[in-house]
Amino acid sequence: MATLPKLSDDCDALYTQLLTAASNSEEGLKKVFFQSDVQHLAEEAAKSVADLLRLIQELQNHALLRASRLQGAICWSTRPRAAAEQIRGLNTNERTLYEYVEDAHTKGIWMKDLKKRSNIEEGKVQKAMAKLEGARLVKVIRNVRAPAQKTYMLFHLVPSDDVTGGSFFDAGDLDESLIDEVANLIVFHVRMASWDEQKMRRPRTQRSPIRLDIEEDVVAGAENNAKKRKRTADIEDSAPPPSRKHRSHRHEEHDTIMAQLAWQAYSHEYPTATGIHNFVTTTDAIRASKAQQLTVAEIQGVIDILVWDDKLEKVGNGYRTVRGVSFQPPGFVDDDDEDEEGRMEGNGLTQAPCGKCPVFDLCGEGGPVSAGNCEYFTEWLRHGR
Repeated sequence: MATLPKLSDDCDALYTQLLTAASNSEEGLKKVFFQSDVQHLAEEAAKSVADLLRLIQELQNHALLRASRLQGAICWSTRPRAAAEQIRGLNTNERTLYEYVEDAHTKGIWMKDLKKRSNIEEGKVQKAMAKLEGARLVKVIRNVRAPAQKTYMLFHLVPSDDVTGGSFFDAGDLDESLIDEVANLIVFHVRMASWDEQKMRRPRTQRSPIRLDIEEDVVAGAENNAKKRKRTADIEDSAPPPSRKHRSHRHEEHDTIMAQLAWQAYSHEYPTATGIHNFVTTTDAIRASKAQQLTVAEIQGVIDILVWDDKLEKVGNGYRTVRGVSFQPPGFVDDDDEDEEGRMEGNGLTQAPCGKCPVFDLCGEGGPVSAGNCEYFTEWLRHGR
């Protein structure tokens, strides 16, 4: 390959201006410049279109500019100096493959698509891509949509969220635990600013007197011997009905509860997606490396899920929790459903001794085991378990 002459001063100055403009833009090196843009930056160095085209051609010969078409008009984008120097040393096949990868930008391109578009033999494609990797011109990334496919993109670019899956993916795998933790943090934070919580007193719910009599009669019958329990019909008929236990209303007992009262309209600001994002990314509950990657759009996505799950509701420009929604404080381990020995609480049948009695089939009135002589049943009734 013939040695290129040194880049002229005018071309070098124009390239520096183009590279600076691209670096300062949101698009970065993906920013494209149309002829009018290049003409404006060239200023005195390109007084005519012919002078402008001469400068552009020289930059293209040095691989510092890349030509493309956008909306039917020709445009140019810049390349890093180090990459341009490497590109000038590539052969035809290598440069062709590099340009296909370059066209893919931050989305990347699959190896099978490179083979199909270039019509180059598979062995030569693999050899050329290995050389481009070694020269740090391209790199292999993992695409969450096709993790088994080898995907290439330019070495200096960062893959888009469509490729990596965003912050909620780790090495191409969905991080469900991170999503759950972020969702819990959002509910925790929003709930603190959703309601005016005040202590209120309400009458304690009274137990039915009839229910009290039934339980007391059962306990008394369990404690008496079998002879006392087998009364004659005449004694039972003549016995006065048991007295009912009534609570005194002079000193009515109350329970203190925390009531969630709505704020007066237009008197309170509810957390917005931006404010929630600031809280989540500054909390210590999430790894700092992951917290820095989370975007407002990703937090908004989790908020939308919580709205669909009836845990949050939109109020004006902000959000509040649905009244009574549950959450776990950061670092809290939920063990409410287990007893001290780690067993699950169960339901009414399994809580009663009968539900887990090994001789349940033998239990019956007049049998070797009955509710009347069961010490476990008596103890369970006595303590309300």
